[in-house]
Amino acid sequence: MKKILKISGYLLFVFAIGTACATAATETRVIRAENGQLVSLGDSYIHLVQNMQHPPISVRNYAWEEGEKQFTASDYVYLVGNAYYTVTMVDNVIKKIVWDRKV
Repeated sequence: MKKILKISGYLLFVFAIGTACATAATETRVIRAENGQLVSLGDSYIHLVQNMQHPPISVRNYAWEEGEKQFTASDYVYLVGNAYYTVTMVDNVIKKIVWDRKV
């Protein structure tokens, strides 16, 4: 009986870890918009807006710290094809791009 409980606990742990890994997002350096234009790390907010050509589906603002300085960061979420792209802007510059598949 203890062996069955031990195996059940082990399987539950493996499935929990596997699910977390399967839904994890992936960082990238570039987005190809639906019109073929590229948006990449280091680009400005204006470049993002001009190349994406449609508004984000979501925007979130929060504090971002770099060393001892604190900035306001904004996450812009776009749906491009079959993936969600979260573009993090700090001080009007793209600092991070993360994509996640639409399910």
